[in-house]
Amino acid sequence: MKFSEMQKKEVIDATKGSFLGFVQDATIDIENGKVESLHVGGGERSGFFEGKDKDPKRVKLKDITTIGKDIVLVGKKVAEK
Repeated sequence: MKFSEMQKKEVIDATKGSFLGFVQDATIDIENGKVESLHVGGGERSGFFEGKDKDPKRVKLKDITTIGKDIVLVGKKVAEK
């Protein structure tokens, strides 16, 4: 999956059913080339708001339950930056 495809997905907290935002960026371990966490922001659901949040949340890859066709479900607590 391309990262540009990930950026189009909504991120949902499955424990609360709340919208967290969209994938904006990722942290990658340069030693092994694996994604460590996704940066999630842009919590406003608006067609006019496409900018990036000043303080995106970081979601560790191990906390992601499912990456589906349209959404990313997070099953564990999201750590703030």
